[in-house]
Amino acid sequence: MFFLKDLPTREMIRGYAQTHAVVDVQKTNDALQMLRKASLLIRRLERYFTLHGLSQTQFLVLMILHRDTTKDSHLAAEICAKMDLSKPVLSTTLKTMQQRGLIVYCGKSEDARAKPLRISDTGRDLLLKLLPEYFEILQSG
Repeated sequence: MFFLKDLPTREMIRGYAQTHAVVDVQKTNDALQMLRKASLLIRRLERYFTLHGLSQTQFLVLMILHRDTTKDSHLAAEICAKMDLSKPVLSTTLKTMQQRGLIVYCGKSEDARAKPLRISDTGRDLLLKLLPEYFEILQSG
């Protein structure tokens, strides 16, 4: 995440442009503004998810499981690829979600990575409850 509150001024960026030919003042300023705006949006979303007992990662797992109606279940490796997460982070996330009843494993395998999983009714209900305000936050920019 981008946590810089005090962005450099255009004058500061111009100073860098004088010593670094690759610096485009407008593009750099625009990129920094966009990063700051995205950071603030992510923070708002994280606060919202926390109020409902979820992390951003857990919310995204629920979204992935819910939105793909072409399958009844998914493998952890598929979720990992869609989220660009490390396997250990996803494994810990899924374990917590299973304990909370947000997902269920559908198969019988000793290896959790090879077990198909799906969103539970509890997970679906929570996700559907959160979606309206989630979209409001996204659209508020």
